[in-house]
Amino acid sequence: MVGWQVRTARAVMFAQAVASLGIWVVQVLTTIVRLGHNQEVPGSVWLVLVVNPLITILVAVAAALLTRRSWARGLAVVMEVVGVVSALVSVFTGFYQAVIAIVLAIGVIVLVTSSSPRPAHAA
Repeated sequence: MVGWQVRTARAVMFAQAVASLGIWVVQVLTTIVRLGHNQEVPGSVWLVLVVNPLITILVAVAAALLTRRSWARGLAVVMEVVGVVSALVSVFTGFYQAVIAIVLAIGVIVLVTSSSPRPAHAA
């Protein structure tokens, strides 16, 4: 039986992955428009365009396996910490709505770490 903490964390993580994918699409489209207008695109933007989908995939994998694999809890916590660091950078650069991402990530960390881990299955 999976506790409400893990189910809630899993739902929030899936929502984070979907939102992150949507933001990534907007970033790609914005970059294409800038390139079309011969504007310079900083290297940090290119880094984000590569790293964001990887983070999204890892968050989705952790969410999907959260109830079935014990290592997924560790991956979930690591990815949420990465999300907090990323959101802090956004806040410091003037995108204050990223505070919501920080609150959600901290909430997921608390939910994942406060629930009792599932016993390991024999392979």
